[in-house]
Amino acid sequence: MNDLISIIVPSYNVEDYIDKCVDSICKQDYTNIEIILVDDGATDDTGKKCDEWASRDERVKVIHQENQGLSGARNTGIRASKGKYISFIDSDDMIATDYVSTLYSCIQENGVRMAQGLSKNFYKEDDIDSFVSEDTRRVISGYDMCKTLMSEYKMGWGIVMTKMFDKSLFDDLEFPLGHIHEDEYLVYKLYWNSGKVALTDKIVYYYRSKRKGSITHSGYSLKRLDAVYAREGRCVFFENLGEKELYQLAKLSLCYTQSETLVKLKESDIADKDKYIDDMRQKLKANTKEIWRADYISTKKKLSLWMEIYLPWLKHALKK
Repeated sequence: MNDLISIIVPSYNVEDYIDKCVDSICKQDYTNIEIILVDDGATDDTGKKCDEWASRDERVKVIHQENQGLSGARNTGIRASKGKYISFIDSDDMIATDYVSTLYSCIQENGVRMAQGLSKNFYKEDDIDSFVSEDTRRVISGYDMCKTLMSEYKMGWGIVMTKMFDKSLFDDLEFPLGHIHEDEYLVYKLYWNSGKVALTDKIVYYYRSKRKGSITHSGYSLKRLDAVYAREGRCVFFENLGEKELYQLAKLSLCYTQSETLVKLKESDIADKDKYIDDMRQKLKANTKEIWRADYISTKKKLSLWMEIYLPWLKHALKK
């Protein structure tokens, strides 16, 4: 098989990084790709650099649009894509030369609609040369992927950039406009709808850490509440499916997010933050009561949550 694969790159004010990103995509050892650069209303030379890449490599296509945010840029890329499979790369990051071939072969070998590799953070580009990993593969059910996503922290699981998708998975899904933490709104649905996911332990995605001005490393604002809202939506999703275990795990994960958010709200300089704090505190109290009655949540996890909320200093001391 030699299917066309679409690589979607939302691009906004990354003139210092876009060349490295696109270069890493153009150097893929799997060549039947289209590279869709979505200039999301950049105010620097990002758009110009995108056009330069299009003149250099016929596989590169550029879309210029008014700013719609990361979600809007990704949705535009999905609509314009012609590949059977799609992947998303952030414009300040880089990928391994076998990113596409590795994920594509995982899909083909296992007859699945979705594949996932690992990511690793880098501070300097020279760091990448030291990254070592093995291409150990396995297939996990969508149910277990959701379960792991909500109960364990695993690098690269909660983002779309480490993955390749059958485009049909987006027939009824799109990234939420006007929100950050956009991956949080979608990844669990993609796991669930895929039925099965092929995994590899190979590091395929290189995530640039602490870029000045990036959303991930900017100060706390009310937009950050999207992390809470996304996880509230996850609870509703599994509750409506009647998946009791996944619903309870989603609720537990929500409690931790609400607890962490309360701390950040208290430390912030947001105007009228007290009303947000009071609202979050009431929701956390109600959700914690529900967790105490949850039969799929172990006593150990219940006590851990209680300590995280009421005795965080003790919990952190015990970890040491």
